[in-house]
Amino acid sequence: MERFLDLPTALGPCRIRWTSRGIRSLSFGVEPGPGDPPPPFVAEAARRLADHLAGAGDGLDGIPLDLEGLTPFQRRVAEVLLATRPGQTLTYGAVALMAGSPGAARAVGRAVASNRLPVLVPCHRVVASDGPGGFSLFGSLETKARLLALEGVRLPGMIEVP
Repeated sequence: MERFLDLPTALGPCRIRWTSRGIRSLSFGVEPGPGDPPPPFVAEAARRLADHLAGAGDGLDGIPLDLEGLTPFQRRVAEVLLATRPGQTLTYGAVALMAGSPGAARAVGRAVASNRLPVLVPCHRVVASDGPGGFSLFGSLETKARLLALEGVRLPGMIEVP
């Protein structure tokens, strides 16, 4: 059974959905609802996420994630992204190569565009070889720029954020 908690963050309201296996999805820009009482692992994940998005905290490693339902390719892309460190960026082509599918840069783009765990599976770290690339989370490139700026990254052609 999937349950949810709404959380105010520096990026706006965020809905955290979870199962007994881990965090299932993050949705930003949602209308807050009543939610469910979170178990300790969700309360801790919510605190760490809010701190991270406010530019503080101890990072997001180790938060349990529920990746059930991902295709094998999406799972490999997620594993590559989970192995990146804050401040590190990879091109779509590099992610494809590391996921065992050289030449599948466009498929990586589709996989990261459908990422249901943005920030936790850091799709904002995937960039085009000639600039920031795209981003489908609300706010689009401005949101990507904010997330990368939290990690000390500024890319040519990237929107400057305060």
